[in-house]
Amino acid sequence: MVKRVISVTGDAYHQRSDSKDYIQHALDLLDELVHYENIPIEKLTQALSENPDLLILSVENQIEGAQDSVKEWLTPEISDKIVSYVDKGGSWLALHSGMSNYPLDSTYIDMLKGYFIMHPKQVAVTYQSYLAEMPSEFTITDEQYQVGILDDYTTVFMRSFSSYGESVAGWRHFYGSGKVAGYTPSHNTTGMADDTNLLILKTVITWLLKQQSSVRWKRFL
Repeated sequence: MVKRVISVTGDAYHQRSDSKDYIQHALDLLDELVHYENIPIEKLTQALSENPDLLILSVENQIEGAQDSVKEWLTPEISDKIVSYVDKGGSWLALHSGMSNYPLDSTYIDMLKGYFIMHPKQVAVTYQSYLAEMPSEFTITDEQYQVGILDDYTTVFMRSFSSYGESVAGWRHFYGSGKVAGYTPSHNTTGMADDTNLLILKTVITWLLKQQSSVRWKRFL
C-alpha cells in the first residue's frame, strides 16, 4: 500500500511553496513511492483524524499576518490531538519552523522534546550528521537555530556549528506507538537544495515511515 505523507508549510517568514518543494525533493529520493499532499494549517485537525503515515509541520506558532498582535494557532485541544495521533502510531516531523514559538508547557513540546530558542543572523553553518545510516556533513548559509532539549529521552543525530557556537540540529525518538523527529535546516532555498542535506532529510523520513513493531514504547521514549 502506498504510504501517505502530509505537510503543513508556510508562515509569515517562510514561503509555503519553498518548504513544500523542499519536502518533495527529499521524498523523490525515497526507495518507495508515497502519496504527498500539502495543506494549510486550517486543515491540520482534519488531516490528523485521517491518520496519515507521516505528518510534517514546517509552520511556526503564529497565524500568518498577525505580527502586530501575535495570535497562536496551537490551542491545547489541537496540541492534544497531535500527541494522540503520534501516540496511536503516527509519525511526526518538525521541520525548521515547526518547532518555533511553541509553548514549553504544551503537550506538543513535551512530545517533540526539542524547542526553538532563537537564531542569530544568517552565517555559514556546518551541519554534522551522526546517523549510522548517513554519517556526513554539509555547510550552507543558514539561520542557525539554537535548540533546547527537554530531557534525555531522545537521540540527537545532528549538530550545527558556526561562528556563533554549536547547537542541536536534529533528533528523533519513539513516542507511544509512533515516532517523532526534529530537523532544523534550512531557511533558504539554496540550503534546501543542498544534496547532502536532502540525503540526510530523506534518511530521517525513511526512518519515520518504517513500520514499527507491535510492541508499544513508553510515552517518554
